[in-house]
Amino acid sequence: MKFFLYVVCAATILMFSSCSGDYDLGTSIQPSGDGIVLGTDTFYVNSFSIKTGTNSSPASCSADSLLLGELYDATYGTTRGEILAQFTAPSTFSLPAGAVADSLSLTLVFNTWKGNKHSPVQISAYEMDKGTLDYNTTYYTTEDASKYCSKSKLLGSRISVAVPDTLKDTVSYQPHLKYKFSADEVKRFFQAAKDGTFNSQSSFANFFKGIYLRSEYGDGSIWNIHHLYMTLYYKYHAFVSNKDTVLTSGLIFPASKDVRQIGLISHKDIISTIASVPDSVTYITSPAGIYTQVNIPVGRILNKAKQRFGSKVINFNHAGMTAEVVNRDTINPYALKPPTTLLLTRKANLLNYLKNYNYSSDTLMVATYNSTKHCYTFDLSSMLSAKLHKYYGNSVIPADAVEEMVLVPIEYTLASSSSSTITSIKQQSTLSGVQIRNKKTHDPKYDSPLRINILYNGF
Repeated sequence: MKFFLYVVCAATILMFSSCSGDYDLGTSIQPSGDGIVLGTDTFYVNSFSIKTGTNSSPASCSADSLLLGELYDATYGTTRGEILAQFTAPSTFSLPAGAVADSLSLTLVFNTWKGNKHSPVQISAYEMDKGTLDYNTTYYTTEDASKYCSKSKLLGSRISVAVPDTLKDTVSYQPHLKYKFSADEVKRFFQAAKDGTFNSQSSFANFFKGIYLRSEYGDGSIWNIHHLYMTLYYKYHAFVSNKDTVLTSGLIFPASKDVRQIGLISHKDIISTIASVPDSVTYITSPAGIYTQVNIPVGRILNKAKQRFGSKVINFNHAGMTAEVVNRDTINPYALKPPTTLLLTRKANLLNYLKNYNYSSDTLMVATYNSTKHCYTFDLSSMLSAKLHKYYGNSVIPADAVEEMVLVPIEYTLASSSSSTITSIKQQSTLSGVQIRNKKTHDPKYDSPLRINILYNGF
């Protein structure tokens, strides 16, 4: 009996490859005398591009997730990254006798970027002089920088590139941007150091609320900032090898995990970008850009199952939704790449996952990009089983019932290397872009548009 069932399952899975057309398709196989009915169906899915909502994308704060600059992509539009950053006071220090102020600098270090490495970007640093970032508050990529900075106090502004075209050794070069502050700022910080202002984080935070970094010019490059810090340099006399020597040392103020840094993301032309999306595809971009909404036809699926199996116990053996990637740009070296991982989840629950870390296995599905077949494949069997239990015993299942879900680029971690249990999820913070074939696609060269292939049985 089990052998027969395995053979039938294999045969029905092969039947999926022959499904085509514009309507829900399927077939049934009933082994003689055992009462088990196997069925396959293909359901086409409606999808469309949507804009990320306000206060729906928690701001990034980890290494390489702070974007700075602006990048224009001819397909996906403009992405702009800005940073609000607090700094940590030196933990323990004592100024040598006779020390005098030398200089004060801000250093931004980055390892990667998107766009042209030789494209000029003007980055300005302003002192935050209004509101103070709170360590325990959830901030979003749409946070209003004007609540924290009036831009009345410019600390520095520089035009730079990711990698200078005159650089000979590009292998060992560490991309960075360094500012030197004015003599007045040097004097101000050095006096605070002597007065004990840096002896506690709270007094330092009252003295200096942080820095607002923004791009003033250029749309050809955006940097993934790895870390940033300020350094207050001072000089003092010391005897070295019995000689009176002038030494230089410094106090470092890192933008560490002990305080807040948030990445602000904006897409100034996102409305026009969505309006120009061809009706045969949908877009997905990151960070905090365009999502694809997928309306799963649960009413059609469950009614079809009930029609096939009647009062039998229904089991979803397989329910795979394949999202096919199209229009890949393999020529332009600056073209955005498909996100590595997509999350498929209920639209209404998305913020709950990202903000409150509230995970539920029947509504959270992830898929990794298949670079050979150029697609993402999701398993919806758990979600459909949960819906079936909800309607179990109910003779009326709304035929037009849909589950509004979204496809979102994410990064996630597992409980262990051998586990499939997801312990944390965050939206992808680096730039990516992909086009997904939707229901309106009609091209004989391809298997079919966005669809769900189901194998189920009743017994």
